[in-house]
Amino acid sequence: MRRWIPAVLVVVIALATPALLLGNGLWLLTNGWYVHAEYARPGFPDDSFGFTKEERTKLALVGLDSIKPTNGDGVQVLRDARLPDGSAAFNGREAVHMSDVRSLVGKVLLAHVLALAAILICGGAIRLLRLRGVFLRGLFVGGLLTLGAAAGLGILMVVNFNWFFVQFHEALFTGDTWLFPDSDTLIRLYPDVFWSDFGGILAGLTVLQAVVLTGGIFWWRRRTRAPAHPPVSHAETAQ
Repeated sequence: MRRWIPAVLVVVIALATPALLLGNGLWLLTNGWYVHAEYARPGFPDDSFGFTKEERTKLALVGLDSIKPTNGDGVQVLRDARLPDGSAAFNGREAVHMSDVRSLVGKVLLAHVLALAAILICGGAIRLLRLRGVFLRGLFVGGLLTLGAAAGLGILMVVNFNWFFVQFHEALFTGDTWLFPDSDTLIRLYPDVFWSDFGGILAGLTVLQAVVLTGGIFWWRRRTRAPAHPPVSHAETAQ
């Protein structure tokens, strides 16, 4: 067997692992439970422009539905949403921004699916070729890559969060399309604390998965490589 095959399989699995772990967290957070949990937690700011909790929750769930790739209506649900007085709940600029967010979420979740497929295919090839240890090695390196990336981003956020926040949005969205006045519905539904909590939980979930993955593999390797206890002789038993 060519020596480069195991190395290639390790590299593919390692590069796919961070996308898999990040996607796992994103799938978990893009559900209604997160909106309910945020609005219920102590210290979450009320809407200073008059939304009741019920109105706010309903519209926040509509906004969440609009960015889900599995929702065929997409941002049309934003254009159809109405305030109690019958006026449009979201303006055109907000709908365009959420369309951009939907596209971004779709790309991340597509990468998640492709990463899972790549890992499974590599796993099948490793099993077929009987390459012992290659699969766990790839996952272990991928877990370390995830932790390294998380550490780097964490340092940037600690050193200058505002710079990181602006650069992150400017890299993902065109111009100032992500900036809105405080009176716009999106800001009233999703204040800064909503997104800081989201980012922190997503990062925490990703790091937690990486720690469990690398720690579990490390433990398994030590366990399977541990020398067996020497057999007890009959003479020792007699003593």
